Amino acid sequence: MKARAFVLVFALIITTTFGKICYANEKKNLPQISSKSAIAIEWVTRKILFEKNKDLKLPMASTTKIMTAILVLENCDVNKEIEIPPQAVGVPGSSMYLEKGEKLKIIDLLYGLMLSSGNDAAVALAIATAGDVIRFVNLMNKKAKELGLSNTVFSSPHGLEQGEHYTTAHDLAKLAAYAMRNPIFRQIVKTTEKEVPWTTRPYNRILKNKNKMLRLYPGAEGVKTGFTKKAGRCLVTSACRDDFRVICVVLNAPDMWNDTRKILDYCYSNFKVIKLLPGEIGYVKVKNGKSDWVKVGTTYQRYWVVDLNCLPKIEVLLQVAEAPIEKNKVVGGLNLYLKGEKWSFPIVALQECQRKSLWDRIKEKLFEKRMRQK
Repeated sequence: MKARAFVLVFALIITTTFGKICYANEKKNLPQISSKSAIAIEWVTRKILFEKNKDLKLPMASTTKIMTAILVLENCDVNKEIEIPPQAVGVPGSSMYLEKGEKLKIIDLLYGLMLSSGNDAAVALAIATAGDVIRFVNLMNKKAKELGLSNTVFSSPHGLEQGEHYTTAHDLAKLAAYAMRNPIFRQIVKTTEKEVPWTTRPYNRILKNKNKMLRLYPGAEGVKTGFTKKAGRCLVTSACRDDFRVICVVLNAPDMWNDTRKILDYCYSNFKVIKLLPGEIGYVKVKNGKSDWVKVGTTYQRYWVVDLNCLPKIEVLLQVAEAPIEKNKVVGGLNLYLKGEKWSFPIVALQECQRKSLWDRIKEKLFEKRMRQK
């Protein structure tokens, strides 16, 4: 009778509800910004948290260098030393002041590209990666297609307009989210100051990051600034608080620092991330097993972005399992209800449990008999 009751208890649905269940986002307290186009997304789910004219095609100035950097990182040995080609000397605009005959490692040029926004570094890296600038630009456009950046065209590795050269805030946010998955890229863009060699002079270069968000905004991780007369002020920012990373893009933004701050404040004041992570949930009773209990859990990982005051309704369904049990055998289910949608995940055994042998059961019966005799 006790065993039967135990089975019934574990066959019940265990339901837990936290907070209120939210079915729709309300747009409230939206920030007022100067940017012609802007967006903020969560970097894993790519959920849009804020947008203004997100698909408007605009020039993007030096934020172009995000694509340049990630292509170099994916195609080059960053510790390789190269000689600076003559085409990379005296490139107009922002510079790390490369000189003819210098020899620098690719990693040093990447710091010059992303901290000092060196147009000369962009040309040097393009030639080192693809042989010449034109071939490198072709690689940039090929990569854009691979990443689904359907409203983006590149004509240079640095962002100086040399023909059709445009993107959208949405495309640029997706590119930045992709680039931030690269640990070397993340390390570079969060660096505020870097000393690199100046091989034609008796002292080193001190590169300072132009991205003020690293100093102005708690949780900011950098990414890239940009400016040309045609593009106006542009800024791509990554910020992370409590493992909630937001990518923010503002294009043609006269007040780009404050615009970015307002958008990020809005995101962190109105949204949060809920995560289902692989791991242990608890234990399930085992029938006829050498162990009475087996550890169970999920092997799935899933992210949701929800309103700050909303959490999901969770159902956990478990029942007594019959031995033998193999590792990863499904022994139950987890249902999660969020915004009117149901998400289902299997609960599996995280360890194996062998079935009792005949001799195990005989010993068990003999033990029970002795206990009754006492």
